[in-house]
Amino acid sequence: MDPENVLEELRNYFLTIGFNLTLSVNPELYSADLGSSKKLGSIFADAKSIILIGFGGKGFWDIFQKYLRDNPGFKTNNVDLIDNYSVLKLKEAANILDANQVAYKILYPFGEDALDLNFLRLGELGGAGVPSLLGILLHPVYGPWISLRGAIITDMEFKEYGENLSSFSPCPTCDKPCISACPVNTISESGWDWESCMKFRISDETCAKSCASRHACPYGEEEQYSEDQLQYHHKFVLKSVKKYFEQENKSEK
Repeated sequence: MDPENVLEELRNYFLTIGFNLTLSVNPELYSADLGSSKKLGSIFADAKSIILIGFGGKGFWDIFQKYLRDNPGFKTNNVDLIDNYSVLKLKEAANILDANQVAYKILYPFGEDALDLNFLRLGELGGAGVPSLLGILLHPVYGPWISLRGAIITDMEFKEYGENLSSFSPCPTCDKPCISACPVNTISESGWDWESCMKFRISDETCAKSCASRHACPYGEEEQYSEDQLQYHHKFVLKSVKKYFEQENKSEK
């Protein structure tokens, strides 16, 4: 079993199903700057690599829509379509790992185990993007139009791992149109006020279908999601945000 060959096989598979970001992360770097509660050893004892999977840009949506057309039962039997598609496809990718006798554990940035891994930090270490004022990663090609879908912790050790985009630091020198674009001033030089943003989104329909600040970012303009994709993502973010605040209100009572 050659780890580099296995990674390449995974990368080729993920490309066919719309996930054009397959990045390797050094687990030692990930664990080094996180508290002991986030040490990978507590999640997967033999962790020697983390393979981060996601998509950047508008290309995923066409592949995903074709899948839904070809598999009408999937749309009928599922609600959180992209999340469930991600789970299905990462489980299919695991067949490659099984065939090469690789030990692994799959985790997702959604669902019950969503907080087990810091996906933003993984994305930064692997080269998916750099932190931005928007509170999300910013990629030099895809801009803010990226989505991380899952991570596979494995016992494979690679000769080289992905690297952070240290030479890409766009926000400090940018005119920052994202700040003025926000209708309720939740973006500032200090970053994103997520709580104010989300409280506004569940009480007002202004941002129900898209984010003006995200659209205002000058990076990745040609890779912006379609209107249909934006509406889909916002619908499910709003659903999870409402659930979060409902739980918060219950805990305070």
